[in-house]
Amino acid sequence: MIKAVIFDLDGTLLNRDASLQSFIDEQYERFKSRWEKVPKSRYTERFIELDARGLVWKDRVYQQLAEEFELKIAWEVLLEDYMINFKQHCIPFPHMKFLMKQLKGKSLRLGIISNGKGQFQLDAIQALGIEPYMDVILISEWEGMKKPDPNLFNKGLARLGVHPEEAMYVGDHPDNDIKGARAAGIKTVWKRDAEWSSAEADYIIEGLAEIATIVEQENLQIRAFQEADLEEVVALFYGTVHTVNAVDYSGEQLAAWAPKDEQAKKAAAWRESLKQNLSYIAEIDGEVAGFCDMTPAGYLNRLYVHKDYQRQGIATHLVGQLEQEAKRLQLTSIYTDASLTAKPFFERIGYRLVREQTVERRGVVLPNCRMQKKLSSG
Repeated sequence: MIKAVIFDLDGTLLNRDASLQSFIDEQYERFKSRWEKVPKSRYTERFIELDARGLVWKDRVYQQLAEEFELKIAWEVLLEDYMINFKQHCIPFPHMKFLMKQLKGKSLRLGIISNGKGQFQLDAIQALGIEPYMDVILISEWEGMKKPDPNLFNKGLARLGVHPEEAMYVGDHPDNDIKGARAAGIKTVWKRDAEWSSAEADYIIEGLAEIATIVEQENLQIRAFQEADLEEVVALFYGTVHTVNAVDYSGEQLAAWAPKDEQAKKAAAWRESLKQNLSYIAEIDGEVAGFCDMTPAGYLNRLYVHKDYQRQGIATHLVGQLEQEAKRLQLTSIYTDASLTAKPFFERIGYRLVREQTVERRGVVLPNCRMQKKLSSG
């Protein structure tokens, strides 16, 4: 189970390219009278080139710029200006603050491990407004070691009070971030960067909004149904039918399918069938996120995922569990009566349409699909 998420800063939380561009533009204008005939576009281009995506510290960058362009200003003045004013130009990647709130809402511990100058990096973290969310902040200058040294990651784990298998590290650099974290035994997420073609990470993402889903998948547990789950299971059924299935069924059909005045009766009716069938619960952080059941003959009777956990792979995990059980029972196939809403999902995981059909509930006709999957013997 993931208990902590640790982040790199530059290129992961901080959009360093956009931030640097914003700062250079403003610094150029501030010292415009000292540049003489140096075009802004050329100065900016050369700055970014010398900066090498932050891998070259700015004292060397400014010294080189001063020499090449014969600037009428000391490079030390420009460096001091950078140290003082860069924080005013810190631009986060989309969804950054919302992600922090999401993860903290799940009682996860959060941290940042960053290479760089101590106060400068801390200023950037504070400018992004995320320092209050962090339980640990480790910056290479202050720690006396830098990524990809696994000892720096181990120190972060110790400070967070978690084991390597309980942590996830998110970064953009294939070596400093991904290889370093993997060497410490931490699960890794590579935030894709066009500078590199690939990274040997457990997950690859395009943006920060994907992190919460990955954490939920990691913390997903499939377990056997217990009678104590019944009330939550029935509530999930009603909640899902009246929201998720509303895309394909009318209000009249939904009311016939899951009549709210029969919720108490539903619990009583389901108690025995769920106990008799092969029934499983998908649980995330102690909450029922989905459930399914199958008869010993291979009829997949119910499959529902909580409306707040749709499209996160939960249904796939639940059906996978039932397919394992079916193979254990030496069944050759599984069949189900899928709703119109569920039909595309079942098709994606290898079920074929046997026939379109209808059922009647409370005098209301509801269409569904008989579907079947043949099981391999392996």
